Amino acid sequence: MTMLAQLQVSGDLAGLARCFLEQGGDTRCDLYAYLQGFTADSRISFSQWWELLERLQQRYPQRHIGLELGLLVRPEFVGVLGYLLLSSETVADALQGFQRYQRLLHDGDRATASLQDGCLRLSWSTDYGPSSRLSDEVLVVGMLTFIRQMTARANLSPQAVHFSFAEPADTKPYRQTLGCEVLFQQAQTAILIRPEYLALPVNNHNAGLKQLLEQQAQALMDVLPQSESFVQSLRTVLLKALQSGEPTSRTVARLLHLSERTLFRRLEEHQLTFKEVLAQTRMQLAKEYLSEGRLTHSEIALLLGYSEQSAFSRAFKRESGLSPRQWLHRS
Repeated sequence: MTMLAQLQVSGDLAGLARCFLEQGGDTRCDLYAYLQGFTADSRISFSQWWELLERLQQRYPQRHIGLELGLLVRPEFVGVLGYLLLSSETVADALQGFQRYQRLLHDGDRATASLQDGCLRLSWSTDYGPSSRLSDEVLVVGMLTFIRQMTARANLSPQAVHFSFAEPADTKPYRQTLGCEVLFQQAQTAILIRPEYLALPVNNHNAGLKQLLEQQAQALMDVLPQSESFVQSLRTVLLKALQSGEPTSRTVARLLHLSERTLFRRLEEHQLTFKEVLAQTRMQLAKEYLSEGRLTHSEIALLLGYSEQSAFSRAFKRESGLSPRQWLHRS
């Protein structure tokens, strides 16, 4: 199980799935009854969210559940964060608010803003392990839907969208929904937003309301469960241990100021094993080293603590489904 699977998302998202079933008149099924158990102020794990999306997809195998749910996103399905974004002055202002208070929506990787080809690039890494295809679809399409609602521009489209999952057999629904070039098997999930969109005004801008909502958002951030903190500390320490050539449980426990026994107990509480977390962290570093292109595969294997290059290649393919060369070519 990945580190991300044990982190949490907002229970508001269960309302999004309920809305989908209600629109189709499908409210007498076990899945709808299950969704009724989640309240807007609850938190659910990523693994529960992924399972929920898979159950919806299995119930409607001919439909593109992730894309359709993304198109249904409304402020009430994002809680305080949604209304805060709607009270922003411009799209750029709203995106800054999203970055700052994103944890109200989900734990794990935050959106990182950078410039690429003259566009604002919002991207999500896989430092905590990969998310699911359906979840990434909801995130990206939902964000675009929200920007379209804020600006009252139903046809607004990004410059491009990148997904980290493999290219599906039919890519046409993605291009139709997003209205732009869509690339798959990328290093990160990302949205490239045209610069002229950043200055667009938000229709419901209200400075006074925004200030109140920011205070509420910060108060909610302050009382969020801190399950993420252990996972974050563990990942940071493992990266240091790998780079120093000592990725052992004893070394990691010492760097965390824990006994080895306590480390294993904390991992068990999060339904993780040291072996799994070490493998995921090695993969993260491996992809970074491969992308930089400054090291040979033998040097990467040595830095990550593998006995030889072939052992590194086998481990990489086991985790990603691709050899290092194949992954680099596709990325």
